[in-house]
This record gives sequence, C-alpha cells and structure tokens, in this order.
Amino acid sequence: MSEDLHQILELHRDRGHFTSKLLEQVKDLNQDASALILAWELSGLVPDLDPTLRERLFAICLSLQVAHGLGHTRICLQPDAGSPISLVFTALGLEAPELKAFLGDPRLAPIVGLPGESKPLIVSGDWLYSHRLFTHEQVLAKQILTLRPICIPESVAPSEGIFTDPVPLNEEQRRGVTMALTNALTLITGGPGTGKTSIVISILRALLHQEGMALEYIALAAPTGKAAQRMGEAIRNYLGRIKDIGKVERGLLEATLEPKTLHRQLGWHPAADRFRHGPGSPIAAKVVIVDEASMISQEHMCRLLGALAPNARLILLGDANQLPSVEAGCAFRDMVSSLGGNCIELLQSYRMNEDDPDGRNILSVARAIKDQKEEDLWSGPEPIQCRDSLDQLQYHKVELLDPADGVLQAFLERWFGTEVTGLPGFQQKVGKVFTYADGAWGSGEEAQLKELFDHFDQFRILCALREAKDFRGVEKINEHLHRKMLSLTGEGLRNLAAYCAGEPVLMTSNDYRRGIFNGDQGLILKVRFDGQIRQAAVFPRLKGHVPFPLDPLKHQLEHAYAMTVHKSQGSEYSRIAIVLPQTNHKALTRELLYTGLTRAKKSVVLLAERDRIPFASSNPSIRSSGLAEYLIRSENSNPKGI
Repeated sequence: MSEDLHQILELHRDRGHFTSKLLEQVKDLNQDASALILAWELSGLVPDLDPTLRERLFAICLSLQVAHGLGHTRICLQPDAGSPISLVFTALGLEAPELKAFLGDPRLAPIVGLPGESKPLIVSGDWLYSHRLFTHEQVLAKQILTLRPICIPESVAPSEGIFTDPVPLNEEQRRGVTMALTNALTLITGGPGTGKTSIVISILRALLHQEGMALEYIALAAPTGKAAQRMGEAIRNYLGRIKDIGKVERGLLEATLEPKTLHRQLGWHPAADRFRHGPGSPIAAKVVIVDEASMISQEHMCRLLGALAPNARLILLGDANQLPSVEAGCAFRDMVSSLGGNCIELLQSYRMNEDDPDGRNILSVARAIKDQKEEDLWSGPEPIQCRDSLDQLQYHKVELLDPADGVLQAFLERWFGTEVTGLPGFQQKVGKVFTYADGAWGSGEEAQLKELFDHFDQFRILCALREAKDFRGVEKINEHLHRKMLSLTGEGLRNLAAYCAGEPVLMTSNDYRRGIFNGDQGLILKVRFDGQIRQAAVFPRLKGHVPFPLDPLKHQLEHAYAMTVHKSQGSEYSRIAIVLPQTNHKALTRELLYTGLTRAKKSVVLLAERDRIPFASSNPSIRSSGLAEYLIRSENSNPKGI
C-alpha cells in the first residue's frame, strides 16, 4: 500500500465501512486506487490546508477523476443525486458543501482558477474542469469555428457517372458528396447500410476527376486498426463493382488504398511520447477522410484538427447514435448536433429491404431501441423473437433467450461447436504448421489463412461488461472457451498455457515497431520461422497476412472469442450473441445496445432477461461536455461565421 493511500485510509479510519465501500465504489465507476492517490496528491498542493477542508477538496478532486472515467469532461457544481460528486461524497460519509462558494475560497487559489488561468482545476460558470480537458475543449471549439465557414469553389460539377456507377446514390448521399467537395468541414452521420462507403468512393473519384488532385494528398483514416481494415475492404469491394473503368478508377484500383489508424496518421512517436504532426507540423494531405468518427475522443479530435494543413478539408463519417469514445467527451455527436449546416444525416438503409429480411429485422429493432418505441420491440412489424429454450433458436433476425439456470453455459457449449469449430476440418486447418520465409508464405498457404480468417470474421460474442459472474462478462467467457480450445488443439500444452492454435486474439495496445495496433484482431497459429516452429499471432494486412512470434507479444494480447461492445466498434459480423448483465447495470445504455445490434448482418441472439431491453432503451449514455453548448452559442451569435 502506498504511503499516500495509507494516509487516505487513516484519515477515515473512524468510519468503519469507508475503506471497502469507497474502493468498491471507485472500481464500479471505472477507476482504481490510483484515482484515490492522484486526488489525494492534488488536494495536497494547497499548503497548510485545514484537514477538514482538505478532505472536502480531496472528495471534489476524486469526483472529477470519476467523472472523466464515466466519459464526462466536466462536473456540475449544482449536482443531482446520481452525479459523481454525490456518489463520492456519500461514499466518504461527507455532506457536500455549496461547491461554487467552497471552490471560491481564497485558500484554494493555488489549484483552483478561472478560464485563462494556469491552475489544475478550472471553474467555468457552474462547471468544474481539469485544466487539460478545459483547454482541449476550448481549442477544439475554436478550431471547428475556424474551419466550419470555409467554402471551396466548385470548379466543375461532378459527372453524373460518379453518382450512378456502380449504384445510384440517393438525394442524401448526393448532398453529402457535394458538401464534401465544397466545404472545409463535412460531417456525415448514418446507421449501418446507409451508404457511407458509396459517398467516400464518389468523393475520391470526384476529387481525382474534377480537381486533378494527386492521390497522395488524400488521407484515409479510422480510430482503430480493425475499423481502418474494414474501411479499406469496403472501398476495394466497391471499386471492384464500378462498370466504367477510366484512368482515375484504374489508378484507385492499382493504388491498393490502405487507411491508417489515427495514431499512425498523426505520426505517434512512443519513445518521445508525442505526435509528429500538429500545429506547425501539419499532415501533408489536402483532404482527410475519417471513418467511425464517433469513436474519436474530444482530446484526439482536437489533435486531428490541429494537425490539418492550411486550406485542408476534413470529412468525418460515423454514426452519432453509437457509443461515444472510451475516453472523455463525445466530439462527433456534439459536432453533429450543433453544426447543421455542415452535416448530412443518411436515413435510408439499404439493408432494410424485402431481399434481406434478417438485416431488415435487426435494423428495425435497433431503431426501436434508439427511438424508445418499446411496443415495436415485442409486437411491431419487425419484433424481437422470444425463445423459450436453446433448441428453439434459429440464428436469424433478433432472438431473445433468458440465460437463467445454466442456459448460458449450454449456449457457449453449442456456440463453440457450431461457430468456433464449425468450419469443416477445423482441427486440422488450425493445427497445420505454416511456413513463413523471406516475407512470404508457403505455396497455397495464403489462401488457407484467408479461409480461416473469413471463418472467424463471421461471428462474435459481445458483452456489456468485462468482468461479471456466471459467464455474463468477457473474461469468464474467454476463459471458458480457451479451456475448450486447449483440450482440442493444445496437443499437451499445460492448462496454464496462455494461448493455443486456433484462438482469436485482440491487440490491447499499440506496437509501433511491429506495425500492429490496439483493436487489431488476429489468430494464434503455428508458424515455421527459419526452420523453427513457434506459436505466432497472425494478423491480416492489405496485401496478405503477417505473423509475429507470440512470446514478445503475449502481454499485449487478449482472447477474442468474446469482446466488449465498445471493442467491437468498427467491426461487422454475420452472426453475434450479445450477453447482458443480470441486473439493470449502469453500463447497459441505449447506445451500447444499439451499437451491439448493428454489428450484425444476419443474426443476433440476445442472452438477457426481457426487462433488460426496455431498461437499456430508456437509459441514454449522457456525457457532460461544453463543446456543443459553445458551438451553438457561437453559431447563434455569428450564424455566418464572420
């Protein structure tokens, strides 16, 4: 136990229940003991502070840490009963003071300031910020307001073929393309199947046709490796369908476009702990197109806009109804809600048609969740199908199965047999020793790897929680399925072996030296390197698959039989199972369920008690941020951006 944490516990030694209750409360609010230490150290920056005042200051500092962990960029100084301040003060057994007056105490001046001051805590109106997040919010707002009104003269209107080949764009999509060609800032939001990829390709073709822009001046990016990979695959698939192949289209096909993660696009230097690109050192691109923009944190959005070259265009695509970023803020949602003149919303879904009844049902249920239409969930034209037993599951559309009384474990047994190992000849195919030499696989092995990756890309289990009892969380499910795979392909490996052949894995951090990034998904296979057989993590790349010896990587990996809904963003599967908490947990939000449902194209099995569904629909993910307020206020006071 650290000396600081010991001091904290000693301070409250007379409150019996405090220690375990507070630590449990902090953990439940996405924090750990380090939040206690940081808050204690911050409160100690005020010299000779009365112990009672320090105790309250400590509680406020801890509340701010908790708020950041919940995704808020600030906390209200007039808190309600469920606010981070109320929760922390209650756990400490303290009565919250009149916060604004308390923070205005001159004795706290060393750490509490007003906007424009360099103090750790900033009071702005009725809100308390950390100096770091307040600065990012203000800088981002000014960057947006500078970029928003810039118009780019359209030299020549795009040819009609750009809007009709290979498929005709609807009116919303056409307006999105035109806006991207004539505005410095364009926001395109829409659910799955609304044709965002069609817009990206049309923009690329128009830029190259009408403006003669060199392809190297167009940057494609996404927040995670998986999202970047999917963006690239969607672009290549769409290009392959174009009928009228001209010079521009041929150049796009031959260029093998490879979207990068935002970290790579911004030039992250892990050794220097900084980004290469930023104010004064911009990205060379004249047009930056970013997919899955809802995943970008406020701080990272600030970095992205700060790295744009003068006169560059920024096009952000995403779904504002999805889960916001893991880090604090909801920048894309705030921008969409406050910048109507720069935003196009795509409403028509091409999955919701008579030819695709599975996709239509999934998206209808997702919309009912989003719009809080509970009656449509159970008795509408596209309802959830409630199943009474495991044997009744049909693995089409959206089905609900109550996981009580061992049903969830029985489901996992069946899932392992029908999905994970359902590929014909699975054991032999994942047990094969592949050969990799001089940057190339053995004869025919690239095709064999593609078959394995295509198989695992068809299904996934998604959870609301990482940790939960009775197979309700990612960790328990992964542990259970890992043991089953060990007995199948482990070939005598000890039960403590971390990984074995045929296991899906997920990167949990960025590895810049190897070029693999947080969110990248791979498979564990046996690979012969220079005559030596080793376990390897194999990852898909634009031009094939790349293996990495497992030992140096294993602490950056986790199993991916199941993953959190947050981690699944940017991915798409044919069939998914969604495991929800047994109680009305705060993590179970409208955005989480909507995001989970829309990862699937054909089948969703909801493993949950029926009451969890309306609870989630009525529990929006609310994040406190001042960005939208600032933008709307500026828009109203200066609507033309003058």
